[in-house]
Amino acid sequence: MFGYIVVNQPELKMKEYDEYRKYYCGLCKSLKDRYGARGQISLSYDMTFLVLLLTGLYEPEKFSGSRRCIAHPASKHTYVQNEYTDYVADMNVILTYYKCIDDWDDEHMFTRKLYADVLLAGKNGRRLKEEYSQKIRSIVDNLKAISELEDAGSDDMDALSGHFGNIMAEICAPRHDEWESYLRTIGYYLGKFVYIMDAYDDIEKDIGAGNYNPFVCRLAHELDVDVQSVGVDSPIEPGKWQELAEWTKDVLMMMVAPLAKEYEMLPIIENVGILRNIIYSGIWEAYYATTNRRCGCAEDKNTDGENADK
Repeated sequence: MFGYIVVNQPELKMKEYDEYRKYYCGLCKSLKDRYGARGQISLSYDMTFLVLLLTGLYEPEKFSGSRRCIAHPASKHTYVQNEYTDYVADMNVILTYYKCIDDWDDEHMFTRKLYADVLLAGKNGRRLKEEYSQKIRSIVDNLKAISELEDAGSDDMDALSGHFGNIMAEICAPRHDEWESYLRTIGYYLGKFVYIMDAYDDIEKDIGAGNYNPFVCRLAHELDVDVQSVGVDSPIEPGKWQELAEWTKDVLMMMVAPLAKEYEMLPIIENVGILRNIIYSGIWEAYYATTNRRCGCAEDKNTDGENADK
């Protein structure tokens, strides 16, 4: 879905990565069981983090098995499921559906509209809208607020990312209990991180397509870049990219610090190595890859996300 809430695989132990894959396969199976192949299409590694987080916090009864699938037809793969695997599958489908509708409204992307219509067709769509009506209202309202700010050409990164943070806060909190505020805070700052990182990652694409991007506003207003003339023959100077990268890293660190602080206050024992790998390292992978591509130099990964709030 996003591609940013992932593990840093080289830093994981082999058994930890195997465990991570089991939950990923469990989420895939839940999507297929509940929504068929059309649900599986929406699968991403991002939501596996939420399955692991909720499983570690609430310690539900789990069941596992092995199966073949379209992606791995030659051999069986082990999967793990529990009640939160199904909950996250529902949240994944809801977010995918309304993001597709938002893309249709904003850019008239017909394929997104078609997929949305198929995704929630029939009784599954009715069940989700009845069971998660409050969460759906929050998602719709915040997506609308983001669209309005983007249509107005706003460069208010805090407001823009905050609305996506509200969406993720809603998704990350399945219960009204003593852990709700912690989970909402984690979701809020994770959502802000994802929105900012997605915009940072898409700068060149959005300049080329003439699409809105808050970073384009910053390049023009704060770094004096003539974005209208940017192209293959007139690229943005590496020095400007470096300035933007340093500013972005500072902003992203302000999202990771409270996220990590709330996570460390939770009484989670299971799979902490995987969860910490994602929070302190994995979510930074896209930032370093994008910055290296633009600036031509790799930054030290061990001096930023790893120490955000330890």
